Amino acid sequence: MNSIQATVLVVDDEPLQLELHTAFLEAAGYQTLRATNGQQALTLLQKDPAAIDVILSDVAMPEMDGYAFCEQVRAHEETKNTPFIFVSALTNLEEKLKGYDAGGNDYVTKPIEAEEMLEKIKHVIDCREKLASQEQQLAESFNAAMQAMTYSSDLGQILEFYKNSLNAHSFEELAGYLFQTMAAYGLRCTLHIETLNGPIDIGDSGPVPPLEKNVIELARQKTRFYDFGVRTIINYEDFSLLVKNMPVDDAERYGTFKDTLGTLCNAIEARVKVLLSDDANRQKAQVLETVRQALGKIGDSFGNIQKANLQAIEGMVDDLDNAIMNLGLTDNQENQIRDIAVKCYEQVDKIFDEGLTLNNEVEILDKRLTEIFADIDQ
Repeated sequence: MNSIQATVLVVDDEPLQLELHTAFLEAAGYQTLRATNGQQALTLLQKDPAAIDVILSDVAMPEMDGYAFCEQVRAHEETKNTPFIFVSALTNLEEKLKGYDAGGNDYVTKPIEAEEMLEKIKHVIDCREKLASQEQQLAESFNAAMQAMTYSSDLGQILEFYKNSLNAHSFEELAGYLFQTMAAYGLRCTLHIETLNGPIDIGDSGPVPPLEKNVIELARQKTRFYDFGVRTIINYEDFSLLVKNMPVDDAERYGTFKDTLGTLCNAIEARVKVLLSDDANRQKAQVLETVRQALGKIGDSFGNIQKANLQAIEGMVDDLDNAIMNLGLTDNQENQIRDIAVKCYEQVDKIFDEGLTLNNEVEILDKRLTEIFADIDQ
């Protein structure tokens, strides 16, 4: 602030001194306001506290002296930091201590020397500007520190979620840990996951309404962060997170949440992929187990059929021998019938051997399935 912009409130009950002081100030480029007593000066201050940059006040005034006036100025929030310079012919230590205790910034002795007064006024204005700058820097540093503390706290919540998510063996358990973390932020949400059996939606407050499910499905075609009103949908390959109450009125916190939620979703993604892989392996294992059981049944059935066929053929040969003895056939006829039976027996025996080969193939396949199961379990 230069001198042309600064306004000095001059307070003195002596008209001559009042005129003299204002003349010095205006000649130096300052704007001035005048008051002949403390009460009048307080009235001017109350009208527009920000319009007055410096107060130059006489000490010895009737009704309210300069010290009492200064105490009144310091008692009000709007003027507690307004630079205050006393003017007095009394320069002893006791008087200056009174001025200091009242809240004054400096002291000008009578008779006033214009250069000294102007220098002191310039000095208190410079000090006030430096103080204002320091207060702004302090406020900015405080805000930055608070943001850092908040972000640190947010990271702590995310690390806790990372740790807990390792114990999640289902999508429902993972959602439960997520809802705990989001509740700590004061946020409500719904988790949508694209599973092998189709999408599932898990809400933090119970069943997810059909319209909400539909909105999430449609929003999955949008950008990573899709904002609408107080809601934000964060889309990843295998899942989407709907946040229902983002702090849109607090731009700073809103931006911090965006960063935090991005990090949180990276943690969700890591666990979702593991659970999807586990789910896929379980389904493969179920299919393999079904095939294995079917092969076992086929092998058992085939063995039983082979055994029954062999018994039937052997029974047929015995029956033929008995029948031949009772039919009174010639030797040639008996030999022809026996040749037919032997030939049939040999063909069945060949088929039986082929069946054993097939049964061995089934056993090899069953062994391979057992090895696959062992790999899945690992």
